[in-house]
Amino acid sequence: MILNSMGGSYQSLEELEEDLSSQGLKVVFMIDGLEEIFSQTVTSKTEKNAVVSLCRDMLNEIKIKYQNFGLMVFLRKDMARDAITINFEQFNSLYHSLELRWSSTEALRLAVWLVDQAVPDFYKEEAAIEMAPREVIDRTLHKLWGVKLGKPTSNEANSSRWILAALSDFNGQLQARDIIRFLEKSTVNMGKDIYHDRYLMPVEIKKAVSDCSVEKISEIRQEIKALEPILDKLENAPAEKKILPFHNDTFHLSQTEEKVMKQEGYLRVENDKYYLPEIIRHALKFRYERGSRPKVLSLLLKKGVD
Repeated sequence: MILNSMGGSYQSLEELEEDLSSQGLKVVFMIDGLEEIFSQTVTSKTEKNAVVSLCRDMLNEIKIKYQNFGLMVFLRKDMARDAITINFEQFNSLYHSLELRWSSTEALRLAVWLVDQAVPDFYKEEAAIEMAPREVIDRTLHKLWGVKLGKPTSNEANSSRWILAALSDFNGQLQARDIIRFLEKSTVNMGKDIYHDRYLMPVEIKKAVSDCSVEKISEIRQEIKALEPILDKLENAPAEKKILPFHNDTFHLSQTEEKVMKQEGYLRVENDKYYLPEIIRHALKFRYERGSRPKVLSLLLKKGVD
């Protein structure tokens, strides 16, 4: 496939290397979208072998044998963990510095930038948004969704921390599209202007999280195929069973299913009690037993989303 991408005029990588050398050229081949081809890396030995061959064996061979072309592979971390079962930590440490990570501060910066495009002079600080420290970003966002989900002096949760926790999984991960979608959903139907120090009211914020959950589940099903049958099992369960926290015998999840859910950040077990993050709970129509909601949010906040 690499040779074909060059027009099919080369019969071997050695021939390609010689031609590039003679012309004084260097080429980098980029591979992306592997999750669309390999959707069963948890269970399929063939797919595991394919990922290992491409992301470890072939990369190592190119590094050693060829000087004028290289290979850049974009691979989700869960796929690498599923496939590279021997010496994964070594592989992970080798490429850890290149990992694409999106922090909670960057997520909040994006929120500020988006609002600033819509509201003239929303951001008035001297520092550029992309360089502004967290406290400046937080202070600016108070104008968007308030200091707290209630009066600033109330015992309600801090707005920025609550929103990040509600949009994140148990690994503390959220994506740019999660923030964009949240802002879209929370501003579609603006409710009563209860507090005059902000644009978004708590009711709209909480409803937006529920609306975001439905689209998030759809994306998870498409992008992480190993989770699809597990989500189906939870979604199709009787309503009386859909209570958080639940226990290991409630849905009879196999060890592999539990492992995948935990690994992806969509299941957390504390003291033999099973929890789902807010971002999928709403779409799956799970409700809380008394006193469980604060526990779930505290589990989310433990993962560094604040």
